[in-house]
Amino acid sequence: MKRYWILILLILPMFYSNAGDERSMEQGASEIAGMQPSCGIPEDSTDKSKKSIQYSDYQLEKYLDSIGNLPSGPLMEKVSLMVDSIFKNQQQLDIVVEASDFEKLKQGCNAEQLDVKTVKAIFGDIHIDERFIEKGVVPLTFFSFDENKNNFKEFAVCPGYADATWNCDVYFFSGNKMIAKHHIYHRFGLELEHYKDIDGKTIVYYKESLLNGTGAWWYNFYFYKYYDNKLIPILNELQNANLQIPWSVRLYWFQSTVQNTHPLTLKMVYNQAYTDSLDAPYYIDDSTFVQYRWDEETKRLIGDYEKSKISKAQIMSYYLEDNELLFINAYNELIKKNLKDSTFRQSTLNYLNFIKNYYENIIR
Repeated sequence: MKRYWILILLILPMFYSNAGDERSMEQGASEIAGMQPSCGIPEDSTDKSKKSIQYSDYQLEKYLDSIGNLPSGPLMEKVSLMVDSIFKNQQQLDIVVEASDFEKLKQGCNAEQLDVKTVKAIFGDIHIDERFIEKGVVPLTFFSFDENKNNFKEFAVCPGYADATWNCDVYFFSGNKMIAKHHIYHRFGLELEHYKDIDGKTIVYYKESLLNGTGAWWYNFYFYKYYDNKLIPILNELQNANLQIPWSVRLYWFQSTVQNTHPLTLKMVYNQAYTDSLDAPYYIDDSTFVQYRWDEETKRLIGDYEKSKISKAQIMSYYLEDNELLFINAYNELIKKNLKDSTFRQSTLNYLNFIKNYYENIIR
């Protein structure tokens, strides 16, 4: 147990100094600092004068019960605060492009470039690379959501090369009206997909990179729908999460892929193990399918989690956030089963002892 405690406390803070990504650099350390202990424990979050306590098995089992009795809603809201904020707060626009400029834009989308003057007239005072200014034209990355790409009824444009950097600005159009601007962190290339919903309206979706580092990364699917000349947020779901030794008190993997769009169906594959040994067996190693239906009242895609093997709270326990209480709450019955299994009992007690110390004794 002592080795386990020292390993986490001494090695994990390295993650914050050595494994930052574009989000941590641009949005500051505060966003990353909320990700303990699943992504490490910042040195200034602990009181070094306090010692780790070895709680009794009885105390740890009572602690497990107490977390299991907490309402899951507030725990889910806490871990989803950042990711929901990005999802819900992409910029809504209502800009009509002049007819002459719109004709030039359509020609530019087909030619994959547009003159600088027209780019500024349509998109405003955006940053344009000096190399493009010298050449007098800006590359365009064009996405058509129509059956015929020359219809230009619903489409998106990224001024510049969408994959040239880790992030890009994408402008969404409904005819000659610019209705939204999304600033997307894609990390390794923008994957903007679309399909027609059962009501004939267009749904677009992409992967948002939320955290990236060696042995740790996190992406969510963001789904939006063309609705009444707006692009509204309709579903935010985990796409890929990976956390490995030595960055966590749990190591886990989660990946969802789109299997069908009528109805929208995601296949989810996931596993978890404790980190107090290098060859720890998985106590979760499974897969499932989740279907989603459109709810007109809330204007959201609603997951039918009750017909799958995983709940929304359990999915969110894979977020690379300060989510250990949510994990204990969402997987309470499984953890109790682990305590009855000789393969997992000691590792489970070690884990609970660490978490109880962290939240009740060590953290300020």
